[in-house]
Amino acid sequence: MKKVLLILFAACYLIYGQDTNITNENIKDSEDYQLAQRYRELAIEAHNAGDYTQSVEFSKQSKEYSDKVIAKFGVYGLVLNAQRYAERNLALLKGVGGDTNESSISLYEDSVMDYESGNTIFNAATNDTDYSNSITKYTDSSLKSKLGYDLVSIGLRRDYLINEGAITNADSNDNKILNLRYNAVMFSKAKDYNNSISNANEAINILDMLEAPIAYAKAQEALNKAKEDGYNETKMTNYNQASTTLIFAKQALDGEDFSNSLFNSKLVIEMVNAMYNGADYNQETTIVETTGVLFPKYYKVQYRKVGTDSLWKIASYDFIYGDGNLWKKIYEANKDKIKDPNIIINGQILLIPSLKGETRDGTYDSNNEYGNIKDIK
Repeated sequence: MKKVLLILFAACYLIYGQDTNITNENIKDSEDYQLAQRYRELAIEAHNAGDYTQSVEFSKQSKEYSDKVIAKFGVYGLVLNAQRYAERNLALLKGVGGDTNESSISLYEDSVMDYESGNTIFNAATNDTDYSNSITKYTDSSLKSKLGYDLVSIGLRRDYLINEGAITNADSNDNKILNLRYNAVMFSKAKDYNNSISNANEAINILDMLEAPIAYAKAQEALNKAKEDGYNETKMTNYNQASTTLIFAKQALDGEDFSNSLFNSKLVIEMVNAMYNGADYNQETTIVETTGVLFPKYYKVQYRKVGTDSLWKIASYDFIYGDGNLWKKIYEANKDKIKDPNIIINGQILLIPSLKGETRDGTYDSNNEYGNIKDIK
């Protein structure tokens, strides 16, 4: 599944066109370009969350719009695609502390250098060879960012499994994970990226093996709780889909396809969460006293070169909902101004409905100190 996804990502910008007499603004203003980029971001987010099936679907949609951009704008559009992919991977690496983590800081720095080199070549480009060279630099940047992200996430997942009691410090599995991660880090510092990726993937496979049964148990527990709360009747279609997905998770677990089992178990949990979120959306809200704690009622969409806003990203802010999966709540409240939930415009003002009955007032200002929604019980 992962290989298919990577092929789809690559296919979005490894087909060359002819017309290069196009400006940056022409492309960015086109609806096809914006949709292609948005679906790519969603695909990458889903992939990194382990939702590979959904990621493939988003990738296919991205490719559909990318092909339209390529047909219209030629190689220039391909460069912008590669650039955005590099930016996204850098943002993901930095998001897990990869710019300061000892295991990934050199990869982060090299990735930034490749990205900036790609920009330099791109800005001075006069022919298809220059554009091709800039794509190569952006691709190198993406590879290093992704590797760095994996090295950091291996450590984070190891900590999680220790907390869950799946491994203990210095047991046989823990030693294997630590040794593979150490080798991956050493190979990366020696610029031997193939061996680094190979060792990192071996460590990830062990982590998948250890985490899959835990995730399955939690998915089973979540679905049982949903049944106790009556969602097998009030949300029958969603409940049945989650039940079927849980069967897939069990079959994969029994077949030692741990990565696929882990994916399906996490998907079950997401489905159950969606049942609860959907059921609560239109119910009467209990007002919670939040005197002295500030939460914004409005949010102004911000475009950034790295980590630009999306509904998912906005919902994930702790002063909004602290959970990207709740993005639909924002979308439902702003349908009159959002044509496509995958595209929000820089400067757009979005209404943020109350989640837990908290009082919201004013427009988000980065100079203000806001409360954390998760502190409200």
